[in-house]
Amino acid sequence: MPDTTSRWRLLQAAAAASIAMALAACAPDSVRNIEAKGFNAYLDSLKTACPNMVIGNNNISQWLADNGNSGDDDYVYWLDQTSRLYYKRISPAQYRTSVSGALGAGKRDAGAIDCIIRHLPADRPTSPPGGKLL
Repeated sequence: MPDTTSRWRLLQAAAAASIAMALAACAPDSVRNIEAKGFNAYLDSLKTACPNMVIGNNNISQWLADNGNSGDDDYVYWLDQTSRLYYKRISPAQYRTSVSGALGAGKRDAGAIDCIIRHLPADRPTSPPGGKLL
């Protein structure tokens, strides 16, 4: 029978795996849906429209430069909220509150969030192609 330390480590590993699966299941349609060309183009436009974006300790510009190759929970949350904003599921005010509340709040953050909101396409859709937004 494993000792207490080993059982604790197994429990931690199981909890981490469960959290990772839950986050993957909650990933925005932009992550799961390769047809989300409009949203992906919007994210690409932010690379030049909003250089040097930082929210809290998170370098959004670096995430975008890496094309989302980050397993960071903050990245997943930011992408989910940005997807919801893009698809008109949340308002710009709700986006500002949720992102700054979760990732950081400060003058520098406000500039990044302002830029993200300012560059939203006016004619964006209300749902991703071929899928529903969670």
